[in-house]
Amino acid sequence: MSNITYEKGNMTITVAGVDDVARALGDLSAKTPAAVKVAINATAREARKLMIEQAKARYAVNAAGQRHLQDLRQRKKATNTNLSAELFIAKMRNDLGYFQYQPTGIFTGAAALHRKGKVVRGRVLRSEQMKALTGKDRMSKGFVVEFKSGHVGMVQRHIGSSSRNTTTARGYRRWTNAQGNVEKLVTMGSPSATAMHHTVWPYIEPQVEDYLQQRLDAQVQRIIDRAEAKKVQR
Repeated sequence: MSNITYEKGNMTITVAGVDDVARALGDLSAKTPAAVKVAINATAREARKLMIEQAKARYAVNAAGQRHLQDLRQRKKATNTNLSAELFIAKMRNDLGYFQYQPTGIFTGAAALHRKGKVVRGRVLRSEQMKALTGKDRMSKGFVVEFKSGHVGMVQRHIGSSSRNTTTARGYRRWTNAQGNVEKLVTMGSPSATAMHHTVWPYIEPQVEDYLQQRLDAQVQRIIDRAEAKKVQR
């Protein structure tokens, strides 16, 4: 009876068997849209809650990453004339700054390269061990910086490169290599919030479909019970 799809950050919730609901209501079939609307919107809220919980359980997101997962929103509610609800999350890029890493301190300039051999360790999945972000090929080890926007992110230097961005957000001159060049910073990528929700969706899909059916049954029964109660009062 349910029809729930999740694709490219967009979840659509509808009911394929509206006629079944109408038959269950019998003489009260005129209330079918209202019953289906309530069930769909309740399911959208439940689906959002379950997806966020599942993503937090699977991924080693820090406080910033958890806030990012909360960006999954119900952008369209079902109405009596349009029995469809939508959840949506923008495909914003993530970096390792949204996940668990140690140490958590922000550092810049020469301190990014000269930290007495210490290396930042991080992980994406809770099931993983923390891994040393040592870098490879022409990429430096990972380090944490705060961008002008306020975002705290995990980056690497592209060793030997040359950047035109020679000053910091506060106007200070950035660190230079032995050749006197400011090396380019490259964000260390990781799954976006969209990708994380897309990954966990198959795990909770059966639960969400069952919830929709339960809410439909409950709403139908509530309407019937109210109608019977009114008859008794008369």
